Amino acid sequence: MRKNIHKTVAVFAVIAALTSGCRSSEEYKKLTQAGNQYAHAVNELLTAASEIRIEATSEKLLQDDRILNQNENDYRTISKDDEEKLTIINDIRSHNQLLQNYFSKLQDLATSDAPDKAKTEIDGIAGNLNSVSKKLQGSDLITNKSLLQGVTNLVINSQIRGALREELEKRHEVILKELTIQQEVLNTLSDSMKKDVKSIQSAQEIRLVIRPLIQPKPIKNEDEWVQSRKKILLMDRKIEEIKNASNALGEFKEIYQASVEGKLTLARLNNHLQDIDSFLALVQNTK
Repeated sequence: MRKNIHKTVAVFAVIAALTSGCRSSEEYKKLTQAGNQYAHAVNELLTAASEIRIEATSEKLLQDDRILNQNENDYRTISKDDEEKLTIINDIRSHNQLLQNYFSKLQDLATSDAPDKAKTEIDGIAGNLNSVSKKLQGSDLITNKSLLQGVTNLVINSQIRGALREELEKRHEVILKELTIQQEVLNTLSDSMKKDVKSIQSAQEIRLVIRPLIQPKPIKNEDEWVQSRKKILLMDRKIEEIKNASNALGEFKEIYQASVEGKLTLARLNNHLQDIDSFLALVQNTK
């Protein structure tokens, strides 16, 4: 696993802290683990999307250059598009980090004897989250704007009291909306990755498989050619697996909702963790 795992605490741990009489230490640990793994998995997906995007456009430049010699302006045009795409991906990364910061401060709000500082910090985080959210809502990553209009109103668990309850009553619809935004942009990003991989696959099959094969001279390193062909032909299958597995990331919103409403079970948490572990393994395997 990558070393830069975000050491954040999910909202599940906040709920567990307030209802510790009903939850075991094992469940508390898994609640926290789920939040940490979710943050890590989102960042891994964003890193993979950035790398795949650059590889796809690099292959396109090489492909176009074989047809008609490219100039600096051609290169700058594609690079500008890449920079815009990477900027959006960085906005998603910031959005993810702000959500995790928010959940972490909820824990402070729940466990502190003097919650005023946490309240002030939460207000600041919420303001920054709103700014980044507006950028994402204005991007082409949200294809179904109507999804943001019908956010469910949660019934907050009666065991949640005090400052935490006040905060959830004040902002739980906003956080559900932000999780819906993240769910939508991750789905769209997965589709974009699939298209980029198709482009890479087509270009590399020509460059690394077909062109060496049709040369008059025999292929110098046959084992390398075989491995390249296998990797290229199986590339789209791997990205399809990643797209399917990324559905586990979308489930985080439902996990959050269940935890706030007091409906989250240990069995569901275990299944969620297994799904995220599978997703991480697939993403790591593409690098």
